[in-house]
Amino acid sequence: MQIRGFNIMKIIIAGILASFISFAASAQEGPRTYWTLGGSLLSFDDGFDTINPIQVFGRLGYDFNANVGIGAELGFSLIEDEVLGVDFDVTTTFFYLKGSIPVGEDAKLYAMIGPTNVELTGSFGGISASADDDDTGIGFGYEKSSGASAFSIDYIIYNDNTGVDVTAINLGFVNYF
Repeated sequence: MQIRGFNIMKIIIAGILASFISFAASAQEGPRTYWTLGGSLLSFDDGFDTINPIQVFGRLGYDFNANVGIGAELGFSLIEDEVLGVDFDVTTTFFYLKGSIPVGEDAKLYAMIGPTNVELTGSFGGISASADDDDTGIGFGYEKSSGASAFSIDYIIYNDNTGVDVTAINLGFVNYF
């Protein structure tokens, strides 16, 4: 649903993230830098065909405190998908603001929002062509920590405009330093 060109879900997520910022002073955990490596089950649906390449991704981020952070993600196809003899791979880029809510001593729920870029490349017989699109991505996830390491699972909508939906379920290993 759209209101004056804005997706309602994106407005709701932006409001939730803004509320996380107001909680920032209440839970002062020191700043922490992190990296994440993981795999994605990606879906690229253009309304005619759906491709599902297996992706690997990396993230680098910084948590200002227990509730607010920023980060960047880059993902690319490890295993391409094939439709009608054409091999497809997808590259995703996501810069995000992350809001987190602790749910216990070693776990948290988080939401991410920010600009994304999705590039689709098709190859057939030595010839390849690419197309890309920019959008505002949103994601929700859960992280379980053990010391300086953590396991994360999240769902991200990288693109949902112009009839193309690009989504992923991501599993990652997180290391704080």
